[in-house]
Amino acid sequence: MSDESRRLPRRKADSPITVIDAMTGQRLGMVIDLSESGMMVNAEQAVCADALFQSELQFSHGAAPPIKAGLHELWSTTDDASGSVLIGFRFIDISKDDRSRLRAWVAEPGSQYV
Repeated sequence: MSDESRRLPRRKADSPITVIDAMTGQRLGMVIDLSESGMMVNAEQAVCADALFQSELQFSHGAAPPIKAGLHELWSTTDDASGSVLIGFRFIDISKDDRSRLRAWVAEPGSQYV
């Protein structure tokens, strides 16, 4: 992806954030970076192009409940070095409270951005 079209800051995940498919309970992957509008995920396997998911983002720190969001797959590519799949998702359905939690997480002092 050489053309940068994102308008919101994307924070690098500095601690594990697991993405769970809420319909199957299966792990989709781990967040690489995240904004209030979408995220890049390192996945073990590819998903269908243009796929839709109901997901839960499980942050490893604190006892906060998972963030629930509908996802739309925008792109994917295989990382030749590791064999893992990198997937770009946009949030298509997320509550105001969960979006506010994401916005606060992205803006935390000391965060690193992409």
